[in-house]
Amino acid sequence: MIDAIKLVLERIYRTIPRPVLEAAFKPWETGTTLDECIKNKVLLSSVRDEISIRGGKILKIMLNLNWCEYTSSPSPYALGVSGSYSTYRVPAEARENRDISCVLSVRFPYSINTSSSGNFYNTCTTKGNTVSSLACAALQSQTGANMLSTPTGIIRPGNVIQLDPPQYNWVPWQVTVRLVYDDNFSGMDVSSDLPFIDACIYAVQQYIYNELVFAVESNMVVHGMEIGVFRDIIGEFKGAEEKYNEALLALGGAEIYDPSRLKNILTRMVPRR
Repeated sequence: MIDAIKLVLERIYRTIPRPVLEAAFKPWETGTTLDECIKNKVLLSSVRDEISIRGGKILKIMLNLNWCEYTSSPSPYALGVSGSYSTYRVPAEARENRDISCVLSVRFPYSINTSSSGNFYNTCTTKGNTVSSLACAALQSQTGANMLSTPTGIIRPGNVIQLDPPQYNWVPWQVTVRLVYDDNFSGMDVSSDLPFIDACIYAVQQYIYNELVFAVESNMVVHGMEIGVFRDIIGEFKGAEEKYNEALLALGGAEIYDPSRLKNILTRMVPRR
């Protein structure tokens, strides 16, 4: 497996002079290496969150009753109440020890009979018929009462999934989520490596420009070196933010070729019988 962080750092050191990197990241202030400063201040603090929105591993999770955080309400119609079976705190082992960035979909994983007429016959023919039961069954068959409606999944802080509208009965919903990359960006498909490297380089250039542009323009001595060389280098990083946004779009396109995402897309495109 290719180490994405190693590739990024190697490209950064080949394209950006080390004195410029040290002047911007100041590793001596934190007592860490320059590699760790770049990783913590840029790659993990900003790049990871932004690419996890566009990419990241897709995982299907069956909500477990043991994960439910029960809430009580004086009335099921009270505004703002989450419902007894609406909030689930997903444990680390169920999400591969990664955070959840978003919920893509919620579905009932089993086959159910959604026919309105099926509800009528199942209700009436298996039990004794009365006028009231026939009337209720006829009404339900026409209005869709007692039919299973699919809620929307909302991600909350702490890897909490909340279902909306509120759920007052437990259903084993299957949620499809997108996971945040870990600290080493492991699991990234090789088709995304080059766009990922470009995005990281532009993010580092943008960080350097923001940290040193005022010092350079005020003719301050940076890291004990002549200001002229720094001014030329920093000037080349002025448009890094726009290039970074373009690299993110390219990375999002490359993420489509990830096997898990491609499988999900193709299965949705193929019509079901």
